[in-house]
Amino acid sequence: MGEIYDFKAFQKRKKEKEQEDPRVVVAIYRSVVYYVQMYMEETYDYPREHMTTNVLLKNVYRNDREKFLESFAALIRHWNLPPKDIEEFTNEDVFDRFPTIGHLCVYIEKRVKDL
Repeated sequence: MGEIYDFKAFQKRKKEKEQEDPRVVVAIYRSVVYYVQMYMEETYDYPREHMTTNVLLKNVYRNDREKFLESFAALIRHWNLPPKDIEEFTNEDVFDRFPTIGHLCVYIEKRVKDL
């Protein structure tokens, strides 16, 4: 049997992808890097390392969960996201949820697009 395609839904998804502004992705990345650098440990082992999406947040914050949550709260305020996001992570290990800067960027991007 053949599959049935909904061409209107396909066209709608295609149009939404075309309307996405690539500058938003760059703005999210820049804001995440800005707040990570603002709140990171000053004794970070690789201070001259470029902050790419592969940098481990656990190393940057030296397992300091509170520092991470401070920078996360600043990011939430920066993007005007609902504050319930901060409360969502108080009981779980945030470095398992966000192992790298890229994971944090993707999370913020999804939350911004949901608005």
